[in-house]
Amino acid sequence: MSRLFVMAGAICASMMLGSIAYAQQPAAAPAPPPYGPAVTTDQAKKAVAAALAEAKKTPYLYTFAVVDPTGSLVYFEKMDGAIYAGTEIAIRKARTAAMFKRPSKAFFDAMESGHPFVATLTPELTAAIGGIPLVVDGKIIGAIGVSGSPSGPTDLPPAQAGADALK
Repeated sequence: MSRLFVMAGAICASMMLGSIAYAQQPAAAPAPPPYGPAVTTDQAKKAVAAALAEAKKTPYLYTFAVVDPTGSLVYFEKMDGAIYAGTEIAIRKARTAAMFKRPSKAFFDAMESGHPFVATLTPELTAAIGGIPLVVDGKIIGAIGVSGSPSGPTDLPPAQAGADALK
């Protein structure tokens, strides 16, 4: 009889542990939006104008790039005095966000947490904060990339303002 209680207890414990382990699995991320028609020059200028307005609230000088879903440059603007390196960095952040359908910050966060494969995904990937997909009518039409501050987190507000301008 005691053996029956031990077995029943073991079964209950394994079921509880199994359900706890199952419950702790992270939820699957929702699928990213599909691609839509490519961002137009007018849309790109509108996004950059909003990003520039946000950028002027800071003491930093920025560069702004807008790409289509394939990562091809559609529009670029550079504040006078912004660092030259920011040109390519802004374009690469935008390309990363467009081609991978997610903010470039996702790759920065993965790299910071020790993800071993971020650097091997593609040479075009830039794991830095400041690239945001442009979503219109639930579809990705391109992305905006912003560069120029001494730290990535301060590149995010202008980029987000640019993306929000098209919603």
